[in-house]
Amino acid sequence: MKKIMIAVMALVFNTFLFSCTSDSIADTDTLYETQATEGDDGDVPPPPPPEN
Repeated sequence: MKKIMIAVMALVFNTFLFSCTSDSIADTDTLYETQATEGDDGDVPPPPPPEN
């Protein structure tokens, strides 16, 4: 009986791990997108001229 009670309690506590709001997949994918920065598009800007 003790094992059954532990299994039931594990199921009950597991239900608290689920979120009440449903996030769309597109919203969660935007969290992991890499934003392009300077030079990532293959067009590397030339270095600044040396100061004399």
